[in-house]
Amino acid sequence: MNLREFNRILRQTLFLPILLLLALAGFAAWQIMRSSASVRAIDRSDELSAQIVELEKLIIDQETGLRGFQLTGDPKMLAPYQAAIDPINHHFDNLHQLMAGRAKQTGRLAEVRDRYQIWLGLAEGVLNKDPATLNDPQLNQHGKQLMDNVRTALDDLLQAESRVRKRRSDATLILERHEFAALVLAALVVGVFLGLFTRSRLHRVSRAYDATLEELERQAEEIYERRQWLQTTLESIGDAVIACNNDGKIEFMNAVAQSLTGWTGQEVLGRPLAEVFHIVNEETREEVENPVEKVFRQQTVVGLANHTVLISRQGKEYVIDDSAAPIRAQDGDTRGVVLVFRDVTEARRTEAALIAGEKLAVAGRLAASIAHEIHNPLDSVANLHFLLASEADSEKRAEYIQLAQQELGRTMQISRTLLSLYREPKAPVPVDLEELADGVLLLLERRLIQQGIQVERDFSEPSLVEGFPAELRQVFTNIFVNALEAAGKGGRIRIRIEPVPAEELRGTGTMVEVTDSGPGISSQAGENLFQPFFTTKGENGTGLGLWVSNGIVQKHGGTIRIANSSNDADLKGACVRVYLPAHTLASTATRATAHVS
Repeated sequence: MNLREFNRILRQTLFLPILLLLALAGFAAWQIMRSSASVRAIDRSDELSAQIVELEKLIIDQETGLRGFQLTGDPKMLAPYQAAIDPINHHFDNLHQLMAGRAKQTGRLAEVRDRYQIWLGLAEGVLNKDPATLNDPQLNQHGKQLMDNVRTALDDLLQAESRVRKRRSDATLILERHEFAALVLAALVVGVFLGLFTRSRLHRVSRAYDATLEELERQAEEIYERRQWLQTTLESIGDAVIACNNDGKIEFMNAVAQSLTGWTGQEVLGRPLAEVFHIVNEETREEVENPVEKVFRQQTVVGLANHTVLISRQGKEYVIDDSAAPIRAQDGDTRGVVLVFRDVTEARRTEAALIAGEKLAVAGRLAASIAHEIHNPLDSVANLHFLLASEADSEKRAEYIQLAQQELGRTMQISRTLLSLYREPKAPVPVDLEELADGVLLLLERRLIQQGIQVERDFSEPSLVEGFPAELRQVFTNIFVNALEAAGKGGRIRIRIEPVPAEELRGTGTMVEVTDSGPGISSQAGENLFQPFFTTKGENGTGLGLWVSNGIVQKHGGTIRIANSSNDADLKGACVRVYLPAHTLASTATRATAHVS
């Protein structure tokens, strides 16, 4: 028998007796309601009898007052007569309501009322006669007969109600005896059934309990085996793992974690994590918040900030990347935290080398264009210098000098743009994206002219953002070069820069949209564009440009989205949309992680 069946038997054992008792209670309540109805019927008969007696008393009082007036002629003697009129009518109305639905009694009551009305008519006639004729014997005798008729009708009504009450009283006594017998019988039946049922259920519960114990023992063995299997797995993986209890004290640490922290597994058991897992910021050397405390506070998975360094027990330092997650029970309460981290020191160096290599690759791709751009103005300056040497006309000499200055200015602008690729301020500065885009286009002007590519500039208004100019210039150099190569000879490129308002998940900023007339991107390539070393250019690409660019934009708090153009009727190639916030959270300390996607 499984646990579900065991629980079902327990529920039956508990709830069936309760249901039977409730049914018995319902039966008893029904019997009580029947008895109460009978008692209420008797009470109603008593109330009717009392009303009839009271009515008869009032009528007699009325008759007594009338006779006193007849004998004395004193109007004061009519006080009982007058006082009884309204109560008598009220009693007749009450009796009629109480007897509703009882035709015989209602008929008897109507007869009483009719006879009373006849007598009342006689009484009113007596009051209207000459006082000298009030003691007319014949009139008095007639009034007595009418009153006797009223009393006879009242007695019949009262006796009929008494007979009804007696029948109801006898029926109530019989009903109570039957109810008592039925309740005793029902209680015996329920008691016997509950005894037999409970006995059978308890036998089944006992057997189920024994079976459940055996099942729990088997499950305990399986849990122990799984625990051993899980511990062996955690000991064998390449990441460091530390598990802490609800108090933030270490309960498990695998071999990799022991190697990085410099502590052995037995030494750390029961120690606070902060004592073993000592982490600081690589740049500021300030202590970093304990990830376990952060998990308990936020009740969610957390990760370490970039540039976190683990200092081992022996003082050795490791740049690490980690995440911590809560261990939850079935009720949702946090019972502990598991911390997973790895040594990324070598990976960080490799990535830094890749970024540096990509910067050199960008410079290399621009070298030929820059050489032409600088060589042509210098040629012009040399020719103008030759002409100056043999020119005697002062106006011509002034014209040559002005042309030479223009060519030298163009050369200096190109050289400044090239140098700005590697000059970087220590903190974010305001960057004019229109000026930055023009500078990149200036470096690419020779290639654009050679391939006959038309560039459309749509700069609605000045757009300033905070950031590192050299890094942003590297981003747009990659994007413009990709658009240039995709458009091909005789192609078109449209560059649109426009401010965007704040939305629910981002603040105000600027959107830079670059659309080309090339063939667009395939769905397979679109899924891997931001992966390192993925390229669609074959031997001509490194596969690092968009990876690095995406990291730089994310570091500035922005996003890059690439898709095929769908809103432009002329340009159906790829459309790159770069969003940059007006105020960035990027800093010098985050520059080394700009490649992280």
